[in-house]
Amino acid sequence: MSRHIIGLVLRKKGGYTVLEASTTPEAMTYARRYQIDVAVVDATTRDVYAGGRATARQLQTIHPGLRFLFVSGYAQDLLVAKGFLELDDDFLARPFTPRVLLERLEEVLARPAPNSAAMAKGA
Repeated sequence: MSRHIIGLVLRKKGGYTVLEASTTPEAMTYARRYQIDVAVVDATTRDVYAGGRATARQLQTIHPGLRFLFVSGYAQDLLVAKGFLELDDDFLARPFTPRVLLERLEEVLARPAPNSAAMAKGA
């Protein structure tokens, strides 16, 4: 599922307000302007500014309690081994259905917000 399709599913089927960012600076602009509860981030995306987890750490400087759901077509254990994820990061493997996306996002939102120290430990 692409960023645009994920956004469509979250808006139309989940009733969420969605801010789509294609770069780290765009995501940071949104973070400065809006209260954000959760970010769905491609774990392996590398724009010219940062990778997925680096973008997440930057977003947490503005919203320390921000939750993340990382998505990727790669296996979680490979992403952990290569440093793209930490073992305890919330993760959803592609491909996934709209229902699975919404269920997983609800699980992430149901948990207490993390503290920023946990995100800062990762690379």
